[in-house]
Amino acid sequence: MSKRARELARLGCGLVVALLVGSPFAKAETLPGRVTVDLSRPPLAEFSPDEALGAALDGHEEGEVARIYSANNIKKMRGAGLRKLTYRLRTELGIEAWHWSEQGTWSDPENQQGYWTSSYAPDKQVLVSHGYRLPRRGNTIDQAANDGYSRLTDGDDSTFWKSNPYLDQHYTGDTNGEHPQWVVIDFGKPRPVNAIRIGWGDPYATRFEIQYGTNIYRAEQITTTDPDSNFTSVGKWQTFPQGSVSGGTGERALLRLSGPPVQARYIRILLYDSSGKGPPGSTDIRDSLGFAIREVSLGVIDDAGTLQDEITHAADNKAQTVTYTSSTDPWHRAIDIDPNTEQPGFDLVFNSGLTNGLPVLVPVPLLYDTPENAAAEIRFLKTRGYDIRQVEMGEEPCW
Repeated sequence: MSKRARELARLGCGLVVALLVGSPFAKAETLPGRVTVDLSRPPLAEFSPDEALGAALDGHEEGEVARIYSANNIKKMRGAGLRKLTYRLRTELGIEAWHWSEQGTWSDPENQQGYWTSSYAPDKQVLVSHGYRLPRRGNTIDQAANDGYSRLTDGDDSTFWKSNPYLDQHYTGDTNGEHPQWVVIDFGKPRPVNAIRIGWGDPYATRFEIQYGTNIYRAEQITTTDPDSNFTSVGKWQTFPQGSVSGGTGERALLRLSGPPVQARYIRILLYDSSGKGPPGSTDIRDSLGFAIREVSLGVIDDAGTLQDEITHAADNKAQTVTYTSSTDPWHRAIDIDPNTEQPGFDLVFNSGLTNGLPVLVPVPLLYDTPENAAAEIRFLKTRGYDIRQVEMGEEPCW
C-alpha cells in the first residue's frame, strides 16, 4: 500500500467528517468550528482501500447498457479510482430466470420453452443479457420493478404456481416432509376462515396441512429453515382442527377446517408429500417434482354449504390478495423475456477495462434458475479466461 493510501486508512472516519464539512452536500448555512484529527494514538483498525472499496455493476432499463458503457463513460468510471468490481444480479430480485447469454438450449427446443441453459461457448460476444419472467410464479410482490403477480390468486385456472423441482427429495435426498414447501396468504387484516378450496395442478400434494398465524406481523421475515419460524417474528402457527390431510387425490374439494370461523390475517399451506405425477404427455422428470396449485379460495362456509371467498382474485399485484411461496419453478418460455430490463454482458464488462486486471465477484443465478445454467456460467468465464475471485449465490433475496 502506498504512503498516501496508508494515510487515508489511518484517518478513517475523521477524514470522512472533514470531507463532509467541506463538501457541496453540507448545508449552505454552517456554524463556525474546527475539526481536529488526532493521529497521536494508534489506529483501532487498518484497511487497504484497494481491497475494501470498489464499484458495483447492476441491471438497467431497456437500452441503457449501450448508453452507459460508452468509451467516454468507461473512462470516467475508471477515473473514480475504484479498482475492484462486483457484478449485481437484478433478475433474482425480480423473480426472473437469467439468460446470461442469449445463445443456449431449451429443454423443450421444439416449443422454445422449459428449462434454459446458456451456452458456455457462444460464438457471439455477450454484450447484453436479459431476465425472463416466470409464468409459474407464486409471489405477489418482488424486489425489482414489482410489476408481476402470483398465479395462485390471479383468477385464472389455466395458470398455476409450481414449486422449484430442484428442492424435491429426488435432488436433495431429504426424507419426505423434512423441508416442506409452503404457501402463505396475507389478507392484510384478520378475516374469518373455516374452509379452503385448493385447485390442484400436477403434481399435487397427497399430504398437507392448513394453518393460521397468531401474533404474526412481519411478512418480511420469511425463512425456509424452520417451518415453525416461517413468516413469523413473535407468534406461532396453529393447525386448524381439521387442517391435516393425508391421502389427497388432487380433487378440487371444499375442505372444512373448523367449526366456528377463526379470525386470521395469515394462512399457511404446508406441503409435505407429492403425487409425483406430471402433466399428460410430459417426459421431463422436473415436471413431476414438487407441487402445483392453480388457485386458492379461503373463507367461511355459509348455511347453504357455499364458500364465501375472502380472497380477491386478479391478475394484478395491486388488486389480488397477496401470497408468498417458498420457491418457484424456473420453467419459462422464449416469449417471457422482460425487454424492459437488461444486464451488461460478461464480454462487455471484462473487455471494458473496468476490471483493472483484478478478479471480479460474480453471481450465479440460484432461486429462479437451474444448477445447469449456473455451472455453464462458471465454465464460460473460465473458458474465456476471465478472472473471478469469488462467486455469490443469488442476489440478496429477502423473502
